[in-house]
Amino acid sequence: MSAAEELKLTPDNYLEQERAAEFKSEFVDGEIYAMSGATLNHNRIAMNAGRELGNAFKDRPCLVLGSDMKVWMESVNTFAYPDLSGRCGPLDFYDDRKDIYRNPEFIIEILSDSTETYDRCDKFYRYQTLESLREYVLISQNSVAVDVFRRHEAGWLYHSIRDLNGVVRLDSIDCEIPLSEIYRGVEFEPSSPNRGS
Repeated sequence: MSAAEELKLTPDNYLEQERAAEFKSEFVDGEIYAMSGATLNHNRIAMNAGRELGNAFKDRPCLVLGSDMKVWMESVNTFAYPDLSGRCGPLDFYDDRKDIYRNPEFIIEILSDSTETYDRCDKFYRYQTLESLREYVLISQNSVAVDVFRRHEAGWLYHSIRDLNGVVRLDSIDCEIPLSEIYRGVEFEPSSPNRGS
């Protein structure tokens, strides 16, 4: 066994530390990665999208969860904190604490300059190992730009929306979210090509 392998944490070691910690971190194959805080735009977008989903779910057995709920991906030994996630139907919890689940139907990540490449590549690869996952949505906080990846029998289909009058369609939960609502109150820097309302 190499020295690097000896230093890797087990999922149980990570959870013991994480549940007692004052800050959040993600667990990727035995290594811990601290999470940084979020910008005003990031928070507005998360709250707006979460509100729209919550309103759409009022009379349905569906749930949208915020960034304090972890998702466990067993086949790639990873715990992650999506910005938003959820499903229609019962949650498959990791343990009795009910702070981790394994079966999201959709995951939404709000992109930042420091995480965009990771969210688009390695994190998406890890999320794809979840058999329950039907849609992965990436929302820019710097311009009007939403990318939707939808699981299809032949792989993942990609749809990009760059119009404030556009709509994000989530087939997995039979829901539509107008971009005008996602970006409500969001103010872009003057150099950004699009502005929210």
